[in-house]
Amino acid sequence: MEYNKEVTDYVVNLDDRFTKYYISGERVEVEYVEGFEDITGYGSRTNGKKGRFYVGKSTGLKPVYLILLRKDSISGAAILSCAINSIRGLGIHLI
Repeated sequence: MEYNKEVTDYVVNLDDRFTKYYISGERVEVEYVEGFEDITGYGSRTNGKKGRFYVGKSTGLKPVYLILLRKDSISGAAILSCAINSIRGLGIHLI
């Protein structure tokens, strides 16, 4: 597999756009880049859809921000920053 610096930088570096939402615990709504497909080519196209979630952070050598569907979720998928067009805070919600 060929090394692609642009894609790799998005995966291994924390995106500053999500930092304040991670710290505050605020729920976010993101708009995905239109026509984006994951690196493998097997993912579904986003067609500019929106998603709502809380932002978590993994622990490890190279931490990443995670998509948490509930505030009390223990795990989630990594956020691929190159697939995010815009981010909007939705406020802090109590469980």
